[in-house]
Amino acid sequence: MPFLLLLCVLSLSIFATTTDELIAQAHTKHLSDTRYWHLLMHSPHRESEIDDPAFFVATNGKNDLSSELDATIQHFSQDLNQSDGSVFCRFPARRVWLEKELNTSFGEGECTEYKALLTKLDPQKVTLVFPSAHINSPASMFGHTFLRIDSSMESKLMSYAINYAAYTEDTNGLLFAYKGLFGGYYGFYSMLPYYEKLKEYRDSESRDVWEYDLNLTHDEVMAMVRHIWELQHINSWYYFFDENCSYHMLWLTEIARPSVRLRDHFLYYVIPPETVRAFEEEGLVADKHFRPSKRTKLLAYERQLSPRGIDAVRSLTNGKTATNDFNRSTLSNQEHRFALEASAELVEYNYIEGKMSKEVYAERYHGLLMQRAALGAGQELPLPNKSNPDTAHHAARVEIAQGWFENRSPVLIGWRPAFHDLGEDDTGHLSGAQIEFLDTLIGMDRDKVSLEKLTVLSLASVSPVSHFFKPFSWRMKSGWDRDYGDDQLSFVTRVGAGAAIGDDRVFGYLLSEPEVRLGFNADIGIGFSAGAGLNWGNRMKSCIEAGHIVYLDGADRSKIMISHLWEYNAWGALSLNYEATNQYRHEDRYKVGVNLYF
Repeated sequence: MPFLLLLCVLSLSIFATTTDELIAQAHTKHLSDTRYWHLLMHSPHRESEIDDPAFFVATNGKNDLSSELDATIQHFSQDLNQSDGSVFCRFPARRVWLEKELNTSFGEGECTEYKALLTKLDPQKVTLVFPSAHINSPASMFGHTFLRIDSSMESKLMSYAINYAAYTEDTNGLLFAYKGLFGGYYGFYSMLPYYEKLKEYRDSESRDVWEYDLNLTHDEVMAMVRHIWELQHINSWYYFFDENCSYHMLWLTEIARPSVRLRDHFLYYVIPPETVRAFEEEGLVADKHFRPSKRTKLLAYERQLSPRGIDAVRSLTNGKTATNDFNRSTLSNQEHRFALEASAELVEYNYIEGKMSKEVYAERYHGLLMQRAALGAGQELPLPNKSNPDTAHHAARVEIAQGWFENRSPVLIGWRPAFHDLGEDDTGHLSGAQIEFLDTLIGMDRDKVSLEKLTVLSLASVSPVSHFFKPFSWRMKSGWDRDYGDDQLSFVTRVGAGAAIGDDRVFGYLLSEPEVRLGFNADIGIGFSAGAGLNWGNRMKSCIEAGHIVYLDGADRSKIMISHLWEYNAWGALSLNYEATNQYRHEDRYKVGVNLYF
């Protein structure tokens, strides 16, 4: 017995010496100051952005990265428990890195849960996925990004998606926006089969999906997966503009390949389309793929079908005509195929939207597929050639223009942090969508400097109706401008709703727009606006709008706006604008300028 006790004491002293030597070696090599340790800690400076205490081993690990490193080495070296739930099994990315840097081994351990994850994922490659904006959802107008861990299976649908999002049960859009801006939600990583994410974005929300295959090596993929394991069930405060879904994908990719500097591409906000461009510029993208949404596919079917074909789809979808009784005598064989395919897509879309019971859906969908299969192979559906998000203009804009107004000719300088308006070219953007924050315009005329415009928030969704879809269009704007007589500054809030026709190339709209004006000549009015837009191709776009509003004080106001913009690349554009207003008196305004995007 005394011999066994002596043996235990000697073993502990050797353990302690080994641990002290490893920590001393880490200090000598300044490992706590290295870029990779800061990446593992999600620390852009001296403090980790992870807010969950469970992520840290040391009690002050969030604020003291050196103490966190020392405590991690101590646990790896001394803990006898190396099974599930231990520090050894919870932090494989830290362990692999430290073993390499310290030229040591902390043992094999019994991490059955982690090994089960590796078996389930079978990680081979990584793909960056970008679901585009949802046309009628302001919260999603920036789009979204997440990563897909590709296995050795040929079908990517069974791969797993790595997503980061705010956890919330709030359904109020304004409350969601407020909390999202100021950190009112925790953000979590989640892991789901890719087909479930596709069902959510592509089918339920009708968002086109772009996939960017990354050229990461297998070792780099494994480095990412090890860190993903460390982040399971770990939370951080979610911020809509910076620490958001896209930002956290940048951390994961830099951990896989530390030589890239994705986060250095961003200063004060991180917007999903800009992250896609950053991956391109860092040379990470090997290939690109496009998965059209159900809405995109159904609109493509509309373009291929005759009026009789459209009527047939409606009848088949609504069950007014049984598939076995479908009379195709007036349709060609190919249009018959397209009509059945479109009917199946529309039946599934209506089921997802809750417009059809599961039983009716299953019977009708199965019948349509059976009829379509009986017709054999046919022509593939021609899909629109949509531009990738990485081809869009940059989000921030500086405007420099010369204005010619009624009584002055100011030089105009504007700044918009984000993101896109209806008058700008839609290359890489969702056509008809607008979202702008803090769009500011300053005028300088001789020795006088004036605020011409400060738009706090401007949103728009011009979504044309079609044979299969009947969305409403809307827009809102809140901020200061000088559009209301005598060149005075007023605060205006306007909310409008109506309908639109057309497609991605040419569209027109009619909106009813109540308005509240404060400050100079405060008033309330109701009016209508009618407008149209034309995408010429070659990154050129023209818009025209006419509106009339009647106020409670009996006055009325008319306005016509015409604009033309040519983007010569993603960094710059030339713009021409004309406005004519008639309120108390007629006034013409002209503006010629350049937009610089960055």
